[in-house]
Amino acid sequence: MNDVAASPLAGLSPAPVVALHQQLRSLDLPQPYARGDKAARHAAVQADAVLAWLFPHTLYAVVSAGLWRGYPPVSANRLPASAVVALGSTDGSRGWWLHYSLTSVGHDEDGDMVHTIILIAPCACGAYIDVELPDQDALVILLDELDTAPGHPVPCDWRLRIRRTSTEDRRHTSVLDEPPF
Repeated sequence: MNDVAASPLAGLSPAPVVALHQQLRSLDLPQPYARGDKAARHAAVQADAVLAWLFPHTLYAVVSAGLWRGYPPVSANRLPASAVVALGSTDGSRGWWLHYSLTSVGHDEDGDMVHTIILIAPCACGAYIDVELPDQDALVILLDELDTAPGHPVPCDWRLRIRRTSTEDRRHTSVLDEPPF
């Protein structure tokens, strides 16, 4: 006996897939996103998911998904799509930022894709410093080691004064002379 043909719903309504297609035809959907826009939007969604996964009790608790701004890939410079979110500042001009990208590590089929979150903070010298944050523990250690008030510029020598138990790189890596985004 064929149970599909004997279904009590047979003949009463169209199959779900047919109904779905009928419903989609009646919707006024926008045109598909351009490749760059779609990649930028995807980067913003991925950034939020990475915060939920790696920073559930810290960054994810204070950065809502709608704050991320995606950027399309730049093929000429081989830069992947990325996303940034402003974390704010005390002076309203030189703020703290998070930067997300999904980058390839390795150049052959053994290469991996790595989600990277970078904290960008203003430096006292007028430039910006950046620190890769592998997980929530690294963020907690970093913020504990800073003796800077929240949102203020970081002293140029902060990496030289941190505790010996830290795993942070001790070089000063200030970059840029203007806000990064």
